[in-house]
Amino acid sequence: MRRNLIKAVLAVGDYIFMVVSLGLVLWVRYGGSYVEEQFLRHMASFSFVFVAWITIFYVLNLYDISAPFDHQHYLAAMTASVAFAVLFYYTFKNLEISPKTNLALVVAVYTVFFYPWRYIVNRMTSSFGFARPVAVVGSDQHSLELAEQLNRNRREGFRVAVVLRDGSGPLTISPALRSVAMVETVHALKEAIRAESIQTVVISPGWYDRVYQELYDLIPDRVRFFQLTTFWERLNETIPIYATDESWFLQNLNQGPIRTYQFIKRIIDLLLVAMVLPVVVPLSILSALLVKISSRGPVIFKQTRVGQNQRHFTIYKFRTMVENAEEHGAQWATENDPRITWAGRFLRKVRFDEFPQIVNVVKGEMSFVGPRPERPIFVEQLAKKVPHYPLRHLAKPGLTGWAQVKYRYASTEEDSAVKLMYDLYYVKNISFVLDIKTALKTVFIVFTGGGR
Repeated sequence: MRRNLIKAVLAVGDYIFMVVSLGLVLWVRYGGSYVEEQFLRHMASFSFVFVAWITIFYVLNLYDISAPFDHQHYLAAMTASVAFAVLFYYTFKNLEISPKTNLALVVAVYTVFFYPWRYIVNRMTSSFGFARPVAVVGSDQHSLELAEQLNRNRREGFRVAVVLRDGSGPLTISPALRSVAMVETVHALKEAIRAESIQTVVISPGWYDRVYQELYDLIPDRVRFFQLTTFWERLNETIPIYATDESWFLQNLNQGPIRTYQFIKRIIDLLLVAMVLPVVVPLSILSALLVKISSRGPVIFKQTRVGQNQRHFTIYKFRTMVENAEEHGAQWATENDPRITWAGRFLRKVRFDEFPQIVNVVKGEMSFVGPRPERPIFVEQLAKKVPHYPLRHLAKPGLTGWAQVKYRYASTEEDSAVKLMYDLYYVKNISFVLDIKTALKTVFIVFTGGGR
């Protein structure tokens, strides 16, 4: 999709402006005769710093083109970037950023470049000329919801130009779709596609048998056809569970995580455990003390959860609620749950309550990244009410997950259904790249106190 190209252009543009900023600083400070020598010497260390800055920008959502530019995120990103550069300087003095004044000047000059550069890109992605026209086949709830999303946010890179509707009854049109042509025949749809030079057609489930023969002759016109679920998945990084039938999963979710991936990920999990233990152990001791002094009861909380292939296991956490919090039966935890102690609220906010689950990782019951494991009683309830819910158990559960970094705290069945859309996206697209993206997003969530 074109928006992935824009993200790449943003990243490359950021890097170029970083390099240009360094060049300008060196030219001003050392003069023309020494610029080339100084530039080569500084780039040996600044190149690592610049790549780290771009990674930090990604973590802080500065490459999310569907959202408007956020000044606070940029300031937070630059603060984190400077902190990294200083740490890098003191850790690798042999590569020295010399003198440190150059670092401060590069940050200042780059900020001057950054704002007009991002303003221009923001204006371009918001303009009508950027958005490619799309035809939607179907006027059901999910098709119109997708069409409204595209027309409300042109930064996605698309605009719906025509909808093939079912003419059997009245249709309520939202303000975002009032400029969209509503047609009732495939012939009228094809005329609109050719008149608007539309090259993207999204087809709702149930419409293929009604339109595929008549739309077949559009293939030579280089028109691309997408199932609604497939297009939605690429656009929102979720699977629309209520608009997706079993046949789509049979075609697209037929193997689960491959064994090679699982084996390598298991090795990585154990290596990560060894790496984080020196930090986790002292923080765990501190967390245990906070739990002990905040309320009566055991420090470690144990609970049965449902893991990969629906196997049950015992999960370990630092207790964050009062003792006997569920004496009246199981209930959903809420973001401001009154059962949570003052220490528990802090531990949840910084995610320290999850530290004991490293034991689950060592035992192979969990991974660092994967869908969060749920309780059997809630799994049973959700499996009856939420379509395709058991499919989330194809992947090993994790300390953090795609749903946790992309959606708010789940305290209802409706929230769990939304999170399932993210979990199924993870299960279908499971890879080391997606694991890394989730881990990076988790860093941002921890520092901002969001998600869960």
